[in-house]
Amino acid sequence: MGNAPTDLTDISDLQAVYTALNRVQAIIEFELDGTVINANQNFLDLFGYELAEIVGKSHSIFCRPDYAASAEYAEFWQKLGSGDYFCKEFKRVTKGGGEVWLRASYNPVFDADGKPIKVVKFATNITAEKRTSAKFDSIVKALDRSQAVCEFGLDGIITDANSLFLNLMGYEKSEVVGQHHRIFCSPSYVESPEYDEFWHKLRQGKAFTGEFKRVSKDGYEVWLQASYNPVYNEDGEIVQVLKFATDITQEVQNRSLAMLEMSTPVAKIWDGVLFAPIVGIVDSRRSGDIMNKALASIVDYRAHTLMLDISGVAVVDTAVANHLIKIAKAAVLMGCNTIISGISPAIAQTITELGIELGSVQTTSTIESALREAIRN
Repeated sequence: MGNAPTDLTDISDLQAVYTALNRVQAIIEFELDGTVINANQNFLDLFGYELAEIVGKSHSIFCRPDYAASAEYAEFWQKLGSGDYFCKEFKRVTKGGGEVWLRASYNPVFDADGKPIKVVKFATNITAEKRTSAKFDSIVKALDRSQAVCEFGLDGIITDANSLFLNLMGYEKSEVVGQHHRIFCSPSYVESPEYDEFWHKLRQGKAFTGEFKRVSKDGYEVWLQASYNPVYNEDGEIVQVLKFATDITQEVQNRSLAMLEMSTPVAKIWDGVLFAPIVGIVDSRRSGDIMNKALASIVDYRAHTLMLDISGVAVVDTAVANHLIKIAKAAVLMGCNTIISGISPAIAQTITELGIELGSVQTTSTIESALREAIRN
């Protein structure tokens, strides 16, 4: 007798808990073979049924036909009948054939002897959450296929990188994870206040978008159209930095070449004397552009001397030397004396070692010397 009030209180507490669950959860009860015994209104509304339509029916009406006919499904109910329980996410089917995702538990109910007598399922509709997650996953996969992606901690330490990023920078993943972002930058930039400020602002939540010059494993210059994006957790705290990038190295090089081409004027500096300062890279396309400008100017100004200054050309190899000689010899064919100035000792040695024949083309070490020769002519 003394235990009766406690037992009644326990039962009352359990009933209160069940009533609370009944208000917020979709609940359905099954026989051990999966036959529906009962379901609450939340479950019926979620699946679009009336209670009379499902009582006595198999649980399989809520599943895709291929899954209901599978060995996996048969084993699922066999284990429930043996007293095992399941708690995970399940994909089910509504009366109208729509897809529903549930976060649910299937719970065997035991009698006083410990034998399972039925199964009660408690479920929460997570369809919207799953669709949002699927959409997000699709976006991430699309970005992963099309963008070079790298992840960093707030201290700049690399935590992950996709294959596009690794291929672009010439690394294996094991070579970059755990390293600092600075391995992709030039030493002068890393040591600058600008670099410290860059990471300081990222830690404060500022995003950066633009063109960035970086350095590959082999030391080559890589230009990226990129964004550095601070990532927040559910509490609004910044937890990492995500970088999305596209390789624009060729585009930047083409742009630089175009600017160099525009910056190679052929100007009249004396009566009958033309001057063309050449700076930067000289390839076949640019040499052709310079030649066209020079020959046209020779005709327009009736020039007798063309001065080509190459002091701004960083490297003179066989190809560059041949391009320059072609320009000079084309001017000579137009009856115009050609003087190449800016010949450094290193360039003179290179031309000699390459055995390049200069013909009637004159050379000087300075612009002043070339100008004296031009005026004398």
